Amino acid sequence: MLKKGLVTSVLLLFFIGIGCSSPSSLTSDEKTDVIGVVIDQESYDRVSGAVITFSDRSEAVTTSENGTFTAKEVNVGIQTVTIEAEGHGTVEKEVEVINEGTRLQITI
Repeated sequence: MLKKGLVTSVLLLFFIGIGCSSPSSLTSDEKTDVIGVVIDQESYDRVSGAVITFSDRSEAVTTSENGTFTAKEVNVGIQTVTIEAEGHGTVEKEVEVINEGTRLQITI
C-alpha cells in the first residue's frame, strides 16, 4: 500500500514539473529588453505618446515622437501587452518575448 502512494506522489510531482517547465509557461526568470514600434492600422503612421505596459511589470513605457519604445528587463515568455493611445483607446495583445531581445511591431 505504501508503494502505491509513493508511486502516485512521484508521478504527480513529475507531471507538475513537466507542466512548469513547458514552453507554454507564461514567464520565466530570464529577462531581456524589448524594442518596438506602434503603428496606426489605417494610416500606417507611427503612433507617438502611446503608453505600453507588459503584464509582468507595473512600469509603463511611452513611445517617442517616431512611435518607437524600449522596455528594459521584461520577463521572457508569453506576455500580455496593453497599449493606450489617444484616438485608439486601449488595446491588449499577446506577444512572446524571447531571450536575447525581442522586436515588436504593434498595430493598433
